[in-house]
Amino acid sequence: MKKYFLAITLAFITLVCCRGDEDDIQTIDQVLTLYVKSPTGQDLLNSKITGSYSSVALLDLLDDVSLKTISGQTFVKDADTVVYMDYPAGAIRLLKDTDTSDPEEKIYYSDFIIRYSKKVNNVIVTDYDSDTIRIEYSWKPSLFQISKLWYNDELKFTKVPGQRNVVNIIKENP
Repeated sequence: MKKYFLAITLAFITLVCCRGDEDDIQTIDQVLTLYVKSPTGQDLLNSKITGSYSSVALLDLLDDVSLKTISGQTFVKDADTVVYMDYPAGAIRLLKDTDTSDPEEKIYYSDFIIRYSKKVNNVIVTDYDSDTIRIEYSWKPSLFQISKLWYNDELKFTKVPGQRNVVNIIKENP
C-alpha cells in the first residue's frame, strides 16, 4: 500500500512541477497567402487558364547556395476557385541589425525571387518573368509573425493584429 501511495504521490508531484506556464507558449503567425492577378483580374497562378503562368518557383537569395529552390509552398484554390500560393516558411531568415522600441523584439528578414514559367508557342519558357519578395518577421518571446512584405521593393503588406497574412499582387505585364 505504501508503494502505491508513494508512486501516486511522486507521479502527482512530477505532473505539477513539470506543468508549463501558459505564458511560455509562443504563437507563430507566419503563413503567407499570396494572390497574383492581371490588371483585368485574371488569376495568373491557375495554369489551366490561357495566358497564366504554367509554373512558379521560389529561389532563396540569402542561402549559401546561389538561388537555392525553396520548398514547402503549395498552390490552393480558395472558395471562389482562385489559386493562391500558400507559403508557410522555407527561406533563410537573417537577423536584421535594427534597434526596436521593445527590447524583447527582434526583426528577421527573408529575401527570395518568385520565378514564373509560361507556355509560349507550345514551349515552356522557364525564366519568363521574376519578382523579388522581402519578408520581415517580428520575434517576441510570446509571438513570431510576419510584420511586413515588399514586392519588387514596394511595401505591399503591413501586419494587422488578428488578421490573416494575405497579399494581392497585380502584375502589369504578365
